[in-house]
Amino acid sequence: MNKVLMAELEKLDANERLRLAYDLLDSVAQTEAARPITDAQRQELRRRLADYRANPDEAVMTLADIRREAGLL
Repeated sequence: MNKVLMAELEKLDANERLRLAYDLLDSVAQTEAARPITDAQRQELRRRLADYRANPDEAVMTLADIRREAGLL
């Protein structure tokens, strides 16, 4: 990574850096969304879906919930 850019990023406060990190992850996820998932990922998704269907009343936390708790929304 460019040292000048990193120095500028380190000037941001912790909340701004965290928000930037999430934004960067979201941008990567959007570009990666077109990539096919692996068999292992597919199996994990099926396992999680089966667990959810078997326990529909179990509390879940959405990405929006996590961001809200982190003060990013």
